[in-house]
Formats: sequence, structure tokens, C-alpha cells
Amino acid sequence: MQENFKVIEGLNIADISGVKTSYIKINDSEINCVISAERIKSIIKKVVKLVKKPYFFIEVPCTDAQESELSKKGENGFHMQLYNLEVTHNVANAILERYGDLLINDGVTNFGFGSLETETEIYAMPFQTIMLYNKNDTSGFEKILKQDNITELKPNEFITIDSLLSKNNPADRVMVELNGETVFDVIENLKEVGLTLCDTFIERQQ
Repeated sequence: MQENFKVIEGLNIADISGVKTSYIKINDSEINCVISAERIKSIIKKVVKLVKKPYFFIEVPCTDAQESELSKKGENGFHMQLYNLEVTHNVANAILERYGDLLINDGVTNFGFGSLETETEIYAMPFQTIMLYNKNDTSGFEKILKQDNITELKPNEFITIDSLLSKNNPADRVMVELNGETVFDVIENLKEVGLTLCDTFIERQQ
């Protein structure tokens, strides 16, 4: 049966022809996935269990006030702020339960989980691309993906949403509000339990 690939709420694009939930193995350490919106949280909740001593990270846009201050310093561009929070697996799961739908559907927010012990990372990137990295061993990730009936494709068959962008098929990535909250509320709430600003950087425009 043909999958009805769903786009997140914070992404507007007219044509996603050929995009389907699937993955490719980049090398012995890295997998790239493109996942339909309603399946993203489930996949992340499963793969984060493989991350030893996890930490949560989130990249959010600067506010208008922050951008104004940065522009006064001559730092012009679209800035993002990177925050980190050391977590347990239970806390990681709680974050995904509490905020996962908002984080996933927000078109301008990126997030994921890394390891304080090993070279392992789960990164939910723009355009519903999920990067899974574990140095020299992706077998755990592949087992989960296959159990969830996510097909491995050859590189020439793998179509991402951003690969379809053109002047005739532009994309609009927007911030969303869910249950009266935005990603800025997520940041403020998690600061209370130790979320820390690590970096401010200019996002490369797609």
C-alpha cells in the first residue's frame, strides 16, 4: 500500500512527489532517514534508548530582540541558539512525551540527543531528515528501523524534501504553537532543570 507521507505543521511545500519514509546508510557510522510526521516521535523514542549517558540538545531561532542586539554588533544573518541538557533515559522520554509533538512540528527548530560517553547522536534536522550516528556500528539503529518497516533505499532512490526545493517549489518553514506553547516556552521551562545555552550561530539557509 502506498504511504501517505505527512509533512509537519511548520513546513509548507506544494510538491513532495517521491518522498517516502525510508533510510540510506551513508557509511559504517551514519544513517540518514526521511520520516513521515506522525512516525518521527516513535522512532526517536526507540533509538534514544541506544544512547549511553544521553544529553538533550535543541537549536532554536533567536528572538527579534536578540537579533536586534546581534545586528548592532555587525553580526547580520538568521541566528540560532544551541542549548544542552544532561538527561537520563527516563528524562529523555519525558521530554519527548511532553514536548515532542511541538518540537517535531516546529519548522524552524532542530533537536536531538547525543552521548556523553560514546560518539553517538540522533539529530532531527530540517525537512524531516533524521541523522543517526554511532561510530563504526549502525546495527542497533538498523534493527529498529527494519522492525518499524522502514525501507532501506539505494542513494539514487532516496528522495528528501529539501532535494525537491526550487523556484517553482519553494518551502516555507514556520514556528508553530501547540496547546498555547512555542519552542520559546520549552526553552524557558527546561532552563528550570538545567538547560544551558552553549552557542549562538548563523544558520545556513536552505
